[in-house]
Amino acid sequence: MTGPGLRISAIGVTIGLDLHRVEAQGRMDIERSWQAAKVDHDSHDLILSAALVGEENTSADVLGGTVRELSALLSTRVTLAAIEQRKHELVMLHACAIALPEGDVVAFVGPSGRGKTTLATALGRHFGYVTDETVGIAADGTVLPYQKPLSVIDALDPGAKKQVSPAALGLRSLPDRALHIAAIVLLDRDDTAPEPPVVDDVDPVEALVRLVPELSYLPELPNPLQRLADLIDGVGGVRRLHYRESTSVPVLVPEIIGAQRSTNWRPLPVASFTSPSAECYTRVQALDAIAIDEYAVLLLGSRVVVLDGIGPAIWDSLHDGPTLDVVVARVLIAVGPAGDMDPSPLVIAALDAMVDSGVVEYHNCAERTP
Repeated sequence: MTGPGLRISAIGVTIGLDLHRVEAQGRMDIERSWQAAKVDHDSHDLILSAALVGEENTSADVLGGTVRELSALLSTRVTLAAIEQRKHELVMLHACAIALPEGDVVAFVGPSGRGKTTLATALGRHFGYVTDETVGIAADGTVLPYQKPLSVIDALDPGAKKQVSPAALGLRSLPDRALHIAAIVLLDRDDTAPEPPVVDDVDPVEALVRLVPELSYLPELPNPLQRLADLIDGVGGVRRLHYRESTSVPVLVPEIIGAQRSTNWRPLPVASFTSPSAECYTRVQALDAIAIDEYAVLLLGSRVVVLDGIGPAIWDSLHDGPTLDVVVARVLIAVGPAGDMDPSPLVIAALDAMVDSGVVEYHNCAERTP
């Protein structure tokens, strides 16, 4: 087997690109587009082979009908391979990011189509280009860059995109020092947004709800919500950028880094009572749960659920599979009286709603007995 002719680093994963079955000019174009991510050492974590569609090339990992198509598919495959390798270690944000000279990294988070590549291009002409795709963050806040090619519209063929190296777009190199996350920003691009752009703070609970869908493999991390809450605290809270044009954003970067807020979160119990012997209620098995102020935030698989009102008290009351009467009594002790009104119907209604939403399970063991 032919070894890789090019080795690149993607969020700390060294991937060998075997391009020997691509014709010379196409191979040079692909290698040039990956120059910013190139590493010089001889070892690699995995190899991906690429080739143009043809009968003799069916065994390649990535196949494309043209060099342009192959280059785009290869970029996607490298990204997927890298995040698969790091899924138990890194918080991986769907974000573009830039680095300041001292190594501070600002990550701009948003789903596909939110303008991350355009923003990365505008910012990267003023600051070091980290990535336009995935920001990998270790537990200590270290950022592992992914300097992939950028997918941009071809001026000669406006209906198509091509993979272009950061250098060809005039983006700056990374500073020669360790990178660490300094700010996380939610992107809110709108053609009617004010000019100049506006940066504001995001409520911690909203930040968690907005970030979780923009993370790769979050459920694979130990204590994932706690890990994410620690990260948010480490950057002084999440911020939101309301902007119209990407070229107006670079001047705001120092202001973005200046945030200093804390979520004041604490872990919540997630254990589910597993041996019900009578009519009772139990928690579903959550991957993680935290309290922020009067809210409880649960991670159920990849779904985030926020409990408010008496919901957190109900969740806390279910540690031993209690009956309905016990749940009501415990919640009333926790939240206190509600004047002259009997709050029991409200507790029961909230408990039923939590059952309907899949947060709590109801067990009627008598009905299941043969």
